Amino acid sequence: MGYLSKLNAVNLMLLASGESLVADLQEASGIDTGISEFLLDQASLDHQLRGLVENKITRKVVLTEAGEILLGYPNTDYLGVLAASLVVPVRNLNGDIIQVRVQEGNPPRLWNMTDETPTFEIGDYWIETVNLLHWEQLDTVAQRAVLADAMRKYQMMTQGDTTADKLYAEQVMIYRIKAKADNTANANYNIFYNNPTANDAVNRTSNSSPRLWNGGA
Repeated sequence: MGYLSKLNAVNLMLLASGESLVADLQEASGIDTGISEFLLDQASLDHQLRGLVENKITRKVVLTEAGEILLGYPNTDYLGVLAASLVVPVRNLNGDIIQVRVQEGNPPRLWNMTDETPTFEIGDYWIETVNLLHWEQLDTVAQRAVLADAMRKYQMMTQGDTTADKLYAEQVMIYRIKAKADNTANANYNIFYNNPTANDAVNRTSNSSPRLWNGGA
């Protein structure tokens, strides 16, 4: 959970353009507050689309009785599913690799693009979802990267000060680097992390004993 509240983030955007602070984010706060909050939400969406450690989930799913893969309801942690994919390639009865996408609904589900159907054959399915987190659920370093981008856009839309834009551009670059470094450090995974098949191969057992790369010594 991040340290910055959404109200503080919006106020920093307003200050960047020389505007007064607001006490809340209600409709009565004014059109400037509404615009800055909208830009902040869009910047957050852009930042999360690439996938972060905290918004990417890899899990094994169970088909419904109808053969569908449901992706879960929005909750207090995330607003919805931005993207989903099959971690381990699966082929249909014709031998074609199944391609999937998110189909909006309540809840959203996985759509079989190859066979043009929401249903899947009985089997094991590992999926990775990229979820849209609430502002409060982002890490502070991610919040700062999003805020720097939104602050720059808001200043250019309202003031158009090119000198200030150069300063904010540098801040955007700095906070993006910090966010990327933090995401890489938190990931702590190797080439087998998101591939259950490869992970099982590495950790397979022989005669009830783990098979180690050094010959079992």
